[in-house]
Amino acid sequence: MLVACPCCGLTQALPELARGTRACCRRCDTTLRSATRLRRGNSRTAAVACAALILYPLAVSLPIVQVAKLGHHSEASILEGTARLLADGHIGVGLIVFACSVVLPLFKLLCLLVLSAGVDRLGSRRSAFTYRLVEWTGRWGMLDVLCVAILVAAVKLGDVMSVSAGPGALAFAACVLLSLAATACFDPRALWEEAAA
Repeated sequence: MLVACPCCGLTQALPELARGTRACCRRCDTTLRSATRLRRGNSRTAAVACAALILYPLAVSLPIVQVAKLGHHSEASILEGTARLLADGHIGVGLIVFACSVVLPLFKLLCLLVLSAGVDRLGSRRSAFTYRLVEWTGRWGMLDVLCVAILVAAVKLGDVMSVSAGPGALAFAACVLLSLAATACFDPRALWEEAAA
């Protein structure tokens, strides 16, 4: 397999590596590849994605926003808010919130978990397509945190009404950070390197 050095750019043949060894560039001695790098990177992605999946039920079921209006307190989770929007006839907004805050984040985390399990299950081309879907959904998933932040900033009516983030916002933010970390840990080149091995 031919590999370009990430430091100096020299293209060279990469030999099969024994476990615990590494290949270095002939020109600048930069590490080209470690025999355990791919497995470690994939397992890190799987661990972080699992942690996000553990937090995910809390993120969508705990109250994300708390509203106090003229002495009346109400709070809503993402699932309750989506159900209320749909029940009140706001079908478009309800479906957008449901897709961006429930379906897409769960889809992204499950895809990262499958991708980190290895290329053998999907094949290299399907794995590459799945990774492109993960990249695309990352832009749209978990939009509610931004909506809550805008709502809290916009609604400042003093004693008449107060809006604050609920405990679900913390779980949701942690889920977002773990999802971003799982995406950052995953090396898409591993899909092709594992297929070639």
